Amino acid sequence: MTDVIKRNGMKEPLRPEKIQKSLEEAVRDAGFKPEQKMNVIEHASQDAIQMAKRMDQVESKQIRDTILNDLEQDDKLIAQAWIHYEREHDINY
Repeated sequence: MTDVIKRNGMKEPLRPEKIQKSLEEAVRDAGFKPEQKMNVIEHASQDAIQMAKRMDQVESKQIRDTILNDLEQDDKLIAQAWIHYEREHDINY
């Protein structure tokens, strides 16, 4: 099982549903219903999950970077919503 190293240094098991939920929130923040952008959600979440599963441990920043890279290619509005959320909540990597 893969452990995720959080920004605060704590470890927790990889939870794919948490990645998917984060993407659904970004889609909502961009003004869409998750069902409207399921292909974007699936692509970004699966890429991040597959990347993480190849490692014993992964930093949350690596997961975030993989997701954001996919979003910037697939849907810039959702990528912007993701970045806006991070800024709004003072999340720094």
